[in-house]
Amino acid sequence: MNLTGMQIFKYLPGAKKSEGTNCKQCGCPTCMAYALKLAKKQAQIQQCPYIPQELKEKFNEASKIQQHEIKLSETLLTGGENVMYRHDKTFVNPTVIAISLDSSDKNFDEKLEQISNYEIERIGEKFKVDAIYLTGNNIGEAAEKIKSKNIAVISHDANDTSYVIIKGKNIDAIEEAAAKAIAEGKKDIVLELEYHQPLKKIVQELTLIRRAAIIKRHEPLTYPVMVKIPENINVYGITAAASVLLCRYANIIVLPFFDAALLSSIFTLRQNIYTNPQKPLQVEAKVYEFNEPDKNAPILLTTNFALTYFAVAGELESLPFGSYLVVTPSDGMSVLTAWSADKFTAELVARSVKNFGLLEKVNTRKIIIPGLLSHMRDELQEAMPDWEIVTGTIEACQIPEFLKQE
Repeated sequence: MNLTGMQIFKYLPGAKKSEGTNCKQCGCPTCMAYALKLAKKQAQIQQCPYIPQELKEKFNEASKIQQHEIKLSETLLTGGENVMYRHDKTFVNPTVIAISLDSSDKNFDEKLEQISNYEIERIGEKFKVDAIYLTGNNIGEAAEKIKSKNIAVISHDANDTSYVIIKGKNIDAIEEAAAKAIAEGKKDIVLELEYHQPLKKIVQELTLIRRAAIIKRHEPLTYPVMVKIPENINVYGITAAASVLLCRYANIIVLPFFDAALLSSIFTLRQNIYTNPQKPLQVEAKVYEFNEPDKNAPILLTTNFALTYFAVAGELESLPFGSYLVVTPSDGMSVLTAWSADKFTAELVARSVKNFGLLEKVNTRKIIIPGLLSHMRDELQEAMPDWEIVTGTIEACQIPEFLKQE
């Protein structure tokens, strides 16, 4: 585990009131300031001449890489994780989704085109297949075709990859092979755990590998792990397996074939797992226009929480007429959460309407607020006396029918 500032400080002169207390030789005004900087890796341990040997050993152990970050292409990284659970801090590099493709397949070009053309968008993010796990006899030419589509190539046989793939049936075999590769001077390694056993057993081994890396910092297992799902499973089984592997703890998942519905499910789950829990998904706070609204178009109000925005936006885009959506700056919080945290107040709404220039866009003075905030209606009316405050729907899907009745 990483050392905290307080854990470091207790070893320093400032905590012990001994020689060197707050001597400033480290470049910091106090021992506490130095300890905090050291914990954040903003200072070097050599800067303090009074560091005890015990702290040096603990710090060196805590400074070991937990999981190496490997470059699969110029733009695609895998690994680099430093926590067991997302809520501890955040996960770093989203699980790479690859598709297995045989370079000898007579339909290779057609399948590659299908894979490269696939793209979905969810909550403002676009997703494409990250890599192709390439097999077959004509690796070189096929790899060049794949790279021309801006897709990474993963292959045991490719000669131009900067990493080596260590394959094993279980954690013991992988550990032994990785230790040998490290002894031979290999630095960039991908561990491939074979899918030859029940999924439950694979998850157990993936968890042991991740724990050995993150907690024990056991060098042979501090590399990203790849799992290739076999093709003798139906699409539902593949979806279930890929979903479990996303959660525990595959860095690279290789799917046996292309399936648009399967990829849509996997990318949706991956986006949910790899959002930063310390930084909610949010959109820009401003007035959004849908379907070229005129000055008499209806006006709705919500927060800048991305899930809320896209739910409402989807309904407004489907309408046969134009509309406006005022999105307030609410730190990416949902409607009720923002209200309870004083991030959605009558004063803020009034200020947003004024600062966003809405008055210059519309003639109407009626604004529809979320149904969950009906208790704020009188407060908003007081803060915006020139406006008619209308309580809207609780669910976004109810908006079209509600607007028909207005």
